[in-house]
Amino acid sequence: MTQPSETYADLLGALDHGESLPARWYTDPSILEQEMLQVFRKSWNYVGPAAELTKLGDYVTGYAGNVPVVVVRNDKGLAAFVNVCRHRRHLVMKGRGNATLMQCGYHAWTYDLAGGLRRAPRSASEPGFRLEDFPLLPIRVEALGPFVFVNLDANAPAAKDCYGPILDIIAKSGIDLATIKLHSRNEWKGRANWKAMLENYLECYHCAVAHPGFSAAIDVRPDVYTLASHGWFSSQAGRVRPAALEGKSKVELYDVKGDVAESQYHFLWPNLTININPGFPNLSVDVWLPDGATATRGFSEQYFGPGVDEGFAQSLIAFNLQVAKEDDDLTDSVQHGLVGGLPDRGRFLINSEQLVIQFQRMVARALSGVSPV
Repeated sequence: MTQPSETYADLLGALDHGESLPARWYTDPSILEQEMLQVFRKSWNYVGPAAELTKLGDYVTGYAGNVPVVVVRNDKGLAAFVNVCRHRRHLVMKGRGNATLMQCGYHAWTYDLAGGLRRAPRSASEPGFRLEDFPLLPIRVEALGPFVFVNLDANAPAAKDCYGPILDIIAKSGIDLATIKLHSRNEWKGRANWKAMLENYLECYHCAVAHPGFSAAIDVRPDVYTLASHGWFSSQAGRVRPAALEGKSKVELYDVKGDVAESQYHFLWPNLTININPGFPNLSVDVWLPDGATATRGFSEQYFGPGVDEGFAQSLIAFNLQVAKEDDDLTDSVQHGLVGGLPDRGRFLINSEQLVIQFQRMVARALSGVSPV
């Protein structure tokens, strides 16, 4: 799909007045193709926690859009590469762990931790073949607090310049990012376009209607539930309800009493969300990856402060899963509406869904070839 620049200008103007992106932007594979190139290949993509990359040879794998990537700790620090063998383009590393070398499981082409090709069976008899000509393709990597990101774009601003202030915002919630520990990780799939799922995340207008448990724990009234834009990321925050603290909620909840009294929900462009709920120190992350034009896949990581009670951990995880199921029901229904294409545009409320509008502006700007911010 190609569009003249004036079409994007008109679209951006319509977004400013509360009109949504056209329905086909959530169903058209050609739109997704552009998003892979203009959004995911030019942005910072979260791959995993720095705590899993502390020892020489530690590695994690992930994706930058549809590009497989691997981050490894070598003798110079963190290094990242396209996780694709230079031979037949088989994936080199899988999962996460520790290794002294990176070896492709197809024909045993073997790379060192700096990405250099060290062994390619039978290559010695190949005329003109030089190992040094075929290293793994290097990409940018940056750690921000406990979070590790990669970027395929050599010209993109640094991750700390995009997201740096979020570390101080999180600290104000009562979370010490230096002490939280990974408790569990799980993968998931959704049946809606990645943008539709994130747009649902970016507003709490629906919370009082669709999330009885969440709304019983957190005050979602618009005069106290705050929305804030910070350029490359945005934040939502809400206070725990007094009735929940006193155990008087009409809905069964996990134990919300603890050091964290303010909930925080952050979106980092283009597809990372960070969640903090009231109670014992906790934090979870979700990564949202397109799985075709009309579906999404991703993974979640749950962290807790030191000394977490396992009962609390499991009850909070169950609480989050219930909220996620309620959200999935909503976005499944939205996707059914989008597939029909009528009406072509939705109408957002500028004061209640401002972060959704900002996100749509960022997508439209990226696809027009300019910086999202």
